[in-house]
Amino acid sequence: MLSPTTSVEPLYASSTTWSNNNLDFILNHPQRSSPPIDPNLPTSFPPNDNGFRGRATSGNLVPPTVQFDDYGEDDHEIAFLLRHFSEGPGYWMDLFDLDTYFASYVPVKAVDNPLLKYAAVAYAAKALGRRGGVKPAMGGNFSRQARMELYPDIQSVDWYHKATQYYDRAVCHLRQALQEESPTPLDCSDMEPSWASNMDYREDNNPHSHKRRRTSSYISRQVSNPDELLAATAILSVYEFLDASVPEWSRHLNGAKSLMDIAKERMMPLQLPSPGGHLLSPHVARLNKARKATFWNIARQDMLAAFINASHTRLDTEDLPLWKEAGLLIDSRGFILPSNTDPSGYAEADSSVMKEDTISNALIWLISKLVNFMAAGDDMPDHLGGPWAGVPQRTLLEYWYSLREHFRVWYEGLPITFKPCARIEPRRVPAQLRTDDDENVLPEVWFSIPMCASTMQSYHMAQIQLLINEPHESTQGRTTVFERMHSYERTLSAALVHSREIVSIALARSDESVRIHSVQPLYTAGQCLKDERERRLILRLLSDIERDTGWATQYRVKQLLVQWGWVSEEFERNVP
Repeated sequence: MLSPTTSVEPLYASSTTWSNNNLDFILNHPQRSSPPIDPNLPTSFPPNDNGFRGRATSGNLVPPTVQFDDYGEDDHEIAFLLRHFSEGPGYWMDLFDLDTYFASYVPVKAVDNPLLKYAAVAYAAKALGRRGGVKPAMGGNFSRQARMELYPDIQSVDWYHKATQYYDRAVCHLRQALQEESPTPLDCSDMEPSWASNMDYREDNNPHSHKRRRTSSYISRQVSNPDELLAATAILSVYEFLDASVPEWSRHLNGAKSLMDIAKERMMPLQLPSPGGHLLSPHVARLNKARKATFWNIARQDMLAAFINASHTRLDTEDLPLWKEAGLLIDSRGFILPSNTDPSGYAEADSSVMKEDTISNALIWLISKLVNFMAAGDDMPDHLGGPWAGVPQRTLLEYWYSLREHFRVWYEGLPITFKPCARIEPRRVPAQLRTDDDENVLPEVWFSIPMCASTMQSYHMAQIQLLINEPHESTQGRTTVFERMHSYERTLSAALVHSREIVSIALARSDESVRIHSVQPLYTAGQCLKDERERRLILRLLSDIERDTGWATQYRVKQLLVQWGWVSEEFERNVP
């Protein structure tokens, strides 16, 4: 043992402490050679090969010449908006896509694809304009932000004007791409807003435009990938939906449907069947990642547009090969296969059952069926056309029972991830937190996966619409007044349960994308609830969505006020 007075010399004497835990050492590396290395130690370099070829005569290490790929956006404004699209509006589009195609892949493709680039940044700029230039910081706590996350005087910028500029560019590229994509002239009227066909973008003549380096890709880039066209059209559609521009939104959806039809025709097999064989179905192959993400985004918008406008969907819900191609697992009877058959209760990585995003998309297919049924009405005259023209009421009732069975099978096949993780009743909330009487009437229901929270809100909305739209067996006879009234009471009671569940999920305040997709469920719940506190709560939830995210909700708020017979001024006074 060493005596207390014995000192131990360091292995390598130095005036500098060699410690990788020393912050000063890390930030200010001493300009000196590394500690000596034992020449007898084994080396991975050949005997005549010096592994430190970059060593200068002075003994300092000189890194070898490295070539970096300069691929990437070099304009600050574009980079700022593209990043905002990825972290915000793009993610809103990806709530029901585990691969996050729009948030993760579109920005990469946008670097050399001006159509995707200008569509994405236009949407991002409009979203900023809708929220007054307020941009939430991403990634949790931080000591500093990247400069591409910041924009000078961001709240003083006219983001609507910038959005229009980029939107115009996107439309120009879209028009050019559509003409190049088709061997025959295409009618582009459904692919762009009505005013765009008579408008040519002229950056040089616009005093508000930002001068930037022009490249050949901006002038003559040929977009020949139909997936890129569909993705850009989906983004431009949401651009219009953001502020409830329903006519323009519908035009873009019409264009998206036309593009999907063209893409579908191109997937038809060209070869003739071999002797004794048969022609393979054009729907055998599954959609690739890009087209699948875009298809479901458009399908969801198509369903919402039909629901809002009380019309039929553009996509054919009875075309089972189409929906199977998009990833749905459907049995021979046309029902969704269960997804809770794995021992874990949810889909494993190598599982053959549907994962959460496909399960959520399956619900969109079912709701689209329901929306088409609602649009049919009772005994539509033959001259009005449509799939339900002249259908007797008994047949409608039978189809309604079939729809109810479809929803039941879907619900009973859900994995455990679609069950809430917490349900906190108002009385269980600490007294210090119970500050608002309106929020004390319903529990908060929280799901660990935001997608599942939004899906269950949509499910409860669908159940309300299904209950309310049940056809009667007959307008007279078969049932008594008492039986009919009892049926109404059961329907109302069940609708109230589903309505309160929608509000409870909203009260748990999941992320922005869930809140945006909760607008139509909250509106549906508001039509059922009669308690004034519950009604005020719904109005506040809807108003907060627009205030916090910029997503339009006031058109639904105004509709509820009219339906309830409430005065708008009274609402503004009582609901901050």
